[in-house]
Amino acid sequence: MLETIERLYDEIHGPKLTPYELIENVKLPNYISVDFSKDSENNIIAYTKCLLEDGNKSVFTYTFNTDNKLISLKSMVCGVEEEIYNRKEEIEKFYLLASQSIKPSLKAI
Repeated sequence: MLETIERLYDEIHGPKLTPYELIENVKLPNYISVDFSKDSENNIIAYTKCLLEDGNKSVFTYTFNTDNKLISLKSMVCGVEEEIYNRKEEIEKFYLLASQSIKPSLKAI
């Protein structure tokens, strides 16, 4: 139970990855570019383009809030988009697990 609560805390407060750390990726041999912009809500959007081991090009889209916390991560490989990480969904998942551990079962005897 303690591990679940720690994971919940980390999902709420931990940055996971910051925009500054993404800049370092461009130094890696398989990375092509790292570009930044912002959306209408002032979230930071980062696009990284890289070559995968199988030779396919991929684009990863990172969304950070104004506190530089990772909100979501999506990949686009061979025209297929996949959400790899969603902070809101992770918080909900660990909140449910933690609350199930804390609340007693209300089964009739």
